[in-house]
Amino acid sequence: MDFAPELPTPQGQSVKRRRVALACDACRTRKSRCDGRRPKCGMCEDLGFECAYTPSTSTTNIIVQKDYLRDLEERVKSLETSMATVKSDLSGFASQINGSMPDAPRKENPLSDQGERFSDFAGTEDTIDAMGAVAFADEEDCGFFGPSSNIAFLRHLSCAVAHSASAQKEITSPPLDRVAYDGGFVSATRPSSPSHDQRPDSIDDEKFDKFALPPPEESLALIHRYFADTGLLFPYIHPPTFFETYAELKDNSKRVRRTWLGLLNIILAMAKLTAVSGTTSAETGISESAIYYHRALSLCKGEILRGTTLEVVQYLLVMGQYLQGTQKSVQAWTIHGLAVKAALQLGLHSKGASRAFTPLEQEVRKRTWFGCVVLDRSLSMTFGRPAAIPDCYVKLDLPAFQGRSEVLSIGNETDAHNSIRFFNATVTLYKQIANIIDRIYGQNLGCDSPLSIGETVGRVLGIENQLFSWVLGLPESLRQVTVQSMREEIERSEVGDEGHHKLYPLKFRIILTLRYFHVQILLHRPILVKFLDATGPSGLEAGEVKLLNDIGYSSMNKCIDSAMGIIDIIHELVSTTGWQKDLLGAWWYSLYYTFNAALVIIGAMWVQRNRDTSEDPVNNGGDNNMDIYLSRAVSTLQNLNVGNRMVDRCKYYLDQLITLLGLQADRIAEIGIISGMNNPVAGNSTTGFDFPSLGIECGEFMIDDFFPGFARGSGFGRW
Repeated sequence: MDFAPELPTPQGQSVKRRRVALACDACRTRKSRCDGRRPKCGMCEDLGFECAYTPSTSTTNIIVQKDYLRDLEERVKSLETSMATVKSDLSGFASQINGSMPDAPRKENPLSDQGERFSDFAGTEDTIDAMGAVAFADEEDCGFFGPSSNIAFLRHLSCAVAHSASAQKEITSPPLDRVAYDGGFVSATRPSSPSHDQRPDSIDDEKFDKFALPPPEESLALIHRYFADTGLLFPYIHPPTFFETYAELKDNSKRVRRTWLGLLNIILAMAKLTAVSGTTSAETGISESAIYYHRALSLCKGEILRGTTLEVVQYLLVMGQYLQGTQKSVQAWTIHGLAVKAALQLGLHSKGASRAFTPLEQEVRKRTWFGCVVLDRSLSMTFGRPAAIPDCYVKLDLPAFQGRSEVLSIGNETDAHNSIRFFNATVTLYKQIANIIDRIYGQNLGCDSPLSIGETVGRVLGIENQLFSWVLGLPESLRQVTVQSMREEIERSEVGDEGHHKLYPLKFRIILTLRYFHVQILLHRPILVKFLDATGPSGLEAGEVKLLNDIGYSSMNKCIDSAMGIIDIIHELVSTTGWQKDLLGAWWYSLYYTFNAALVIIGAMWVQRNRDTSEDPVNNGGDNNMDIYLSRAVSTLQNLNVGNRMVDRCKYYLDQLITLLGLQADRIAEIGIISGMNNPVAGNSTTGFDFPSLGIECGEFMIDDFFPGFARGSGFGRW
């Protein structure tokens, strides 16, 4: 390092030369002393050289210019000012919202005991349920609902109704592109402000103990409930293996994995959510299940993105099923996508990739893969979106019964064996769903023009033959039921202590019958859509109408009969107060089936009203028969799961849709079922539940200006 020369002081004393931190390039090259002056040192100034200071890479004491520091300070101040402005704006916006909302007493929520804010990627409630049964506004920017969804069907119905209303008012209804409303983004009205009744779906991360578990007695009761219900319908988790790990957990073993703890918590959540109790509110069970859901999510946040174990895939599968019973449609779809990707990564779809495992492990891997396939078909159908697992990927042999090791949860080898038969029958039935979506609904891509009437009928009949073969191939223990046979078998059944009953074979038959009826609706609904189109603004050509009248009614009647069969069975079981309700699957599937069946009947009644009924042999029973089933559907939803917000919302919407369309409103009112326009929360709906505050408006299901004939201040949104 260079030093400046010694300088004499006024007293004649010399001082030590000033140390220069960095010499200029010229002085360093010439090995001359540099005085370090800037921008030009004295030596360079005297000699006329260019003066530049270049620090070496090994320099540890680098001089930073004041201008650079000043610039950094100004940038930091600017950022701080911007942040303060944003915070001020947000605080004002929050105050404005809180000021515009009426005060309401907060409901007690078990989540509040844990703290109050916990943020996770699953977020808060969406305004669309994960079964795709009701669509609201928040997903309008990202929610595609293709041809197989009931939202697409509602658009066809809305166009037909709008055309009829326009004709009565002598208003010209603009023609709509049939491809456009055969699937697309939901366009809906937004509520003017957030509802005060919406609850935060979050808990405080700092106060939240993700490792906490309920007492052993409660945990075991919920685990046994899961394996005696959902675990029997979807048997991809091996009960003995699961209980062995649970025994290690009770012994305070440190070998228990986080992923297994996550799987345990989501199983507890599923058992809580599916429980139907006549003593506690449905909202209480939903809130308690949310605690286990948050624990499961917190435990496995990192693992679900890696998806490197079979346990993680099973965890994602149960979580996907759980989210179907919540208002988390985006999350249900996303979690399922993670499960499929993880399954493919592990090679669960490949017979060769499983050869290195034991026979039991091979069987569990196979069942987990088929669990992914079944959930994929269900979500693809309800959301109207392309399947994540093409049918050509499904090549494994069907699962096989593994003997006494599967009997742990119910203690009956016959029922455990029937569980595997039931699962296999579901897999083969849902293969037909994939076939229907591919051939009838254009793979839910929303790209193709609608099929002609002749081509639609031809494809429907071809798949109908395959469904008939599926029915003939069912074992005797899984044969379809009727309401009468169901009643007789319930009367003959032996009910044990504490309400436990030995009716698993009947439960399998009932659920499989409901699934079959729903597949029939999915298959034949395009013919009903053709009839709706014939009464709508776009209409049909004369030749197509004649062809539709000649060959379409049989198909539409099958669609109507299947809808009535669904409503009959579910209404029969939910109208009781005993254990018979347990013969159904998860309540959200019953909700979806009933709601869809009611929409089909509404569509059929609309077709019959707007056509020459003397020549239209729809259902032979006529409108008077169908309106009874429509009222029965509303009654079913009223008793399905008392106090459940999602069920109450669907019932309310069905009430309003029936009244709005004027489908035998007087007759239905006489039956005493439908609540009516001015009393949307009559009967057993949730106490204190403010439907309008949720933005439940028929306009949210329809395209803008679909109903020009209805008055604007009617409370149904923008028409």
